[in-house]
Amino acid sequence: MKVVSSKGVKSLNTRKKNIINVDELNAYKVAYGKPLKARDYLYYVGMPSLIFGGFSFILLYYWWFSLIMIVAGSIYGFKFFLPKSIEKHYEMQSFSERNKFINNMTQVLTDESKTVIRALSTVNSRAEGELRKDLTVLQARLQGADNHQIQLAFKSLADKYEDDIIFVQYLEQLETAMLEGRANIDTLKDVKSYHNDMKKKKNEYEFKKQGHLKDMKMLCGVVVVFILAISFSFGFSIYVNDFAHHPIGWVTCGIYISLMAHFFKKFSTYLFDESILEVEV
Repeated sequence: MKVVSSKGVKSLNTRKKNIINVDELNAYKVAYGKPLKARDYLYYVGMPSLIFGGFSFILLYYWWFSLIMIVAGSIYGFKFFLPKSIEKHYEMQSFSERNKFINNMTQVLTDESKTVIRALSTVNSRAEGELRKDLTVLQARLQGADNHQIQLAFKSLADKYEDDIIFVQYLEQLETAMLEGRANIDTLKDVKSYHNDMKKKKNEYEFKKQGHLKDMKMLCGVVVVFILAISFSFGFSIYVNDFAHHPIGWVTCGIYISLMAHFFKKFSTYLFDESILEVEV
């Protein structure tokens, strides 16, 4: 089976509107965690500002330019790094909860005496966060529902998680089970296997990115040591007066800072990319 997926969940609306809505970010954070706190802003906004300011200072030794870069880094962290980090955490936790639901639901339904509604009641108690609320609503809508209402109830949940195609397929099987009065456990197990394979692929992808992040940190450390070694090997005053505060140094460092900014942006985009374009299972 070939599964073409997208980004797990829809992107934050703040990105679509190109503005930062703190209340909306907080809502995504609370969905599978705790509200935004001062330390979140300190980390996600402070880290880029320190990187931007620190690199610019050891290159040019202009405090006013470093201050400008600190402000630029803070803006970048607030408009990109903060919402992307929250989005990534939300996507990972949401997908993990859906995967847990599929596995638990399939296990419960292996007991042929269990109906879908009874199985939902059992599994819902094991769910967490936003998905638990969604399952509670689904349970309520299925109680005493006719066929049309059953279809609408499952469609509403499927539409919310439409990017997770395998999860939608699983919901379709549950809907069929309710309409026909019995579950096709073999099909449910197959869909469960597909979703587990997708989770494995996502975990492997994340492990690979964390490895690249570690390499990136080491590279930044090497660059800092290299720059400091050059500045002090020729004498600090010579480096500052004859290079850092000279037009040649301005042009050279300007090009270097531009390249580093481009590289940092590309790497950040890769780091927060949660898409798996195609998975063979």
